[in-house]
Amino acid sequence: MNYQEGIEFMKGKASKLEPNESDSFNVGNLTINYPGKKSIGDYRLTINGKAPTHTDVVYKIYNGTTTKNFNKVVHSLEDVYKNGLNATTKFFSKSFIELIYWITLQEEINYPPPKLGRKLPFQRFYEGALAKVSSKCELNDVLAKTNNHGLGVPTLYSTDSFSRPSFYA
Repeated sequence: MNYQEGIEFMKGKASKLEPNESDSFNVGNLTINYPGKKSIGDYRLTINGKAPTHTDVVYKIYNGTTTKNFNKVVHSLEDVYKNGLNATTKFFSKSFIELIYWITLQEEINYPPPKLGRKLPFQRFYEGALAKVSSKCELNDVLAKTNNHGLGVPTLYSTDSFSRPSFYA
């Protein structure tokens, strides 16, 4: 399922509900409870009853990145960004692709163009990897930018000679 299909899927599920009705379904270890509160198609994502955060994903990417695999991380993020659940990367596990997809699909539904949708969290995910290999990018700064709710769009880091994905512009 790509992002457009995901938007249509969630909006379709929400439109079939009666007023004040809710439902849920599971994808791997994720539970998607809908409807959410922000817009038609919105949902609440949980793992064992706890909502995963964008900072959780940033930490996982940071902890899994080395100078040796940085380009594979960037390529894998690009693949998920462009293809959603249809990503073909073997570097990220299926469950991690599902987590990234469902946490960013929510942004795509709630903040459609001209807003940044999934682009903004993918930029922070990339910066999580960049923080591991570049002295110009610190993890604590990335985490602060990840949690800057309502403070505007954060500035991007200079990537110098590092791989730069399409969503990091």
